[in-house]
Amino acid sequence: MKIGFIGSSGICRFHISALINNNFNIAAIGSRQNSVNCKKLAEEFNLTESFCKNGWEEVLEKDLDAYCICTNISITPTILKKALDKKKPVLVEKPIGWDYKIIENLSNHKNSGQVFVAYNRRYYKTVNELKKVANKLSGGTILVNIPDSTLGIKQFLSNGCHIIDTLRYVIGDFKIVKSLIKKNEFDILSISSICMNNKWNILLNAHSLIPSNFSISINSEEKVYELRPIERFSKYDGMDIIEPSLDDPIRKYVPSLNKTFLEPCEYKPGFDEMYRSFREFILGDSKKNICTLQDATSTLSKCWEFIENDLPEKFVDFR
Repeated sequence: MKIGFIGSSGICRFHISALINNNFNIAAIGSRQNSVNCKKLAEEFNLTESFCKNGWEEVLEKDLDAYCICTNISITPTILKKALDKKKPVLVEKPIGWDYKIIENLSNHKNSGQVFVAYNRRYYKTVNELKKVANKLSGGTILVNIPDSTLGIKQFLSNGCHIIDTLRYVIGDFKIVKSLIKKNEFDILSISSICMNNKWNILLNAHSLIPSNFSISINSEEKVYELRPIERFSKYDGMDIIEPSLDDPIRKYVPSLNKTFLEPCEYKPGFDEMYRSFREFILGDSKKNICTLQDATSTLSKCWEFIENDLPEKFVDFR
């Protein structure tokens, strides 16, 4: 199965390793014209003969079975549009673009059903365990934490979209009831939101520059099911109470850990399983777990919905 690979950033190494492990033939690789980084990437994976010095447009002209697009987000929509015109399956890195209206237009393309969006957390064993649990439960409260080491709206869109997509994948879509935003004149600092659907009440906190980790915690039926970080699943059932003593006069409430496991990560988590699914997608055999272009558009739109009513001045036109 011949793949055209477009991109040269650091994450491309994870994609190429998973592609090779799943017996894809990377028959063409390119990014910008005469890209030094892409040439080095091709050399690193013994793909020198497949290197397209004229860039991504040359890749799209090759006789291939499918494409993989892992480029800078600013150029991704342009490349994706041209790839869709080729009527071939496409795996594309997320969130695809900054402007959900542009992505929405792409989702109306006659070949939009050929797009597989690389939300790799949908392929985590931890995430699918939480999804299985959520489907069985009657409802409750979900706590979502989206910290980040970098400040900014673009960071929330490019990193936070992972958690928003994961949440939508696990429990279905939801509506935002209220968002409280803290900002300065340059950017948004934090988002605190109340959300809900017909089964769950959701409290979401997105706060930059705090010492915390991404997490989703389901509280239901006297149990807690938690991803913290997303690569670790834990189930807590019951509480151990340690009474105060003369030596330690503070009463302690310790959740009882019933089950826990880590996501296997021989490759970047989720990537190997994602590319197995992409192979099936190309062959038309399965659409298990995939994020469609329409799904990705809805996730990006949801991310903007958290913030768009209270944007700092400089981001009004950016939207």
